[in-house]
Amino acid sequence: MSEHNPSRRGFLGHVAGAYLASGALTAGVVLADPLQSLVTAYRDECDRLNAIPGNIPDDEPMPVWHAINGDSIPAATTKEGAMSALQLAIDLHEDFASVDAIPNLMRAALGFLEGATS
Repeated sequence: MSEHNPSRRGFLGHVAGAYLASGALTAGVVLADPLQSLVTAYRDECDRLNAIPGNIPDDEPMPVWHAINGDSIPAATTKEGAMSALQLAIDLHEDFASVDAIPNLMRAALGFLEGATS
């Protein structure tokens, strides 16, 4: 998955560490901001994958990873959602040479800054 860090577990550990250090919300919390909810779901997905003993199988489902790398993600509706998306984009940039999630998250944060609500 990464040219900089060939270990998916290493990357997931990095993201989880940044997430926990930020004092982010715990799993199961539904947020009003759809982008914040997506970022939280991604962090939860990382936690789930990190809990797998040994190597993470290549065919392990990663639906949120695929969603943030997809064609369209929702714009942030809160400052916190925009900030969370930008922080995740930075975290991803540190471990991946190029993934669609990075510009997707940046555009979704920019949507809030430009006044978008969806």
